[in-house]
Amino acid sequence: MKRIADIAGVRLGTSFRERVLHEPTGKFLVVQGKDVGADGLLVLDGMARVTEVPGKGAPDTLSAGELVFQTRGVSYRAASVPDPTPPMVAAGSLFILRPDASRLLADYLVFFLNLPTTQVVLRQSATGSTIPNLRRDAIERLEVPLPNLSDQHKLVAVGRLVRQQADIEARLNHLRMQELHLLATTRAAARTKSSTHSISQR
Repeated sequence: MKRIADIAGVRLGTSFRERVLHEPTGKFLVVQGKDVGADGLLVLDGMARVTEVPGKGAPDTLSAGELVFQTRGVSYRAASVPDPTPPMVAAGSLFILRPDASRLLADYLVFFLNLPTTQVVLRQSATGSTIPNLRRDAIERLEVPLPNLSDQHKLVAVGRLVRQQADIEARLNHLRMQELHLLATTRAAARTKSSTHSISQR
């Protein structure tokens, strides 16, 4: 087990003084909490764009091999930065983690952070009564099991298969419920029609 502080750099996203307003022709995509998907991927569709990023010097743009991490609320999801990466910055409500690539895969860290058991630990570490949030030191203290890189790749692949299976099962259950609803309404309509026909014959 290794603490995140020992195997990854942690920094805060860019602070926007006001609400991020979408500029269709803006150069920079802005990653916010809503853009962190439950599947460990960033949702690029609908992501806000801005022309300028606040702060001095060059914008702190995201790079492949990094991940973004939600810090507020009751769910602390993580997502990998895509490769290739468009010009993209993380909002101040997110932490940016850059793993030591020689020891830790970004996708594996995302996999670990999104595990239900890890989410329980993170919720216990959050502070604040109205909107719980995670402090940087709580993230840096979190311990991560560290298999070799080959095994990390395998665990990430298995995790993806499990998510795909869960998605398929969820879609099947949805279709079954639609089928049951259709069957119930069809039978109800048939009974109503039969009762109306019987009354009309009296």
